[in-house]
Amino acid sequence: MAGVGGKTAGAGRKSKADEEKVNNVFINALKSLYNVEEDNEAKERFVKETLLSSQRGQIFIAEHLFGKPKETVDQNVNINSFELKDVIKFK
Repeated sequence: MAGVGGKTAGAGRKSKADEEKVNNVFINALKSLYNVEEDNEAKERFVKETLLSSQRGQIFIAEHLFGKPKETVDQNVNINSFELKDVIKFK
């Protein structure tokens, strides 16, 4: 059973320093892959050569440029009338 609340070790968002470390790893990998020196050049080549070549990559770019479209959920629920005594079984 879960605890009754409070602080949980390891929970929550990673620190900004941790996020930057991960970003640096990916940027360095891209620079090595494309044999370039500049961070932005590596990013641009990744977008052009990888993301734009697939439909999912194109959707990813569009969502980041224009925002994700609003998702709607149909909440129309049709409940037939019933008697509670018919649903609950008494012993």
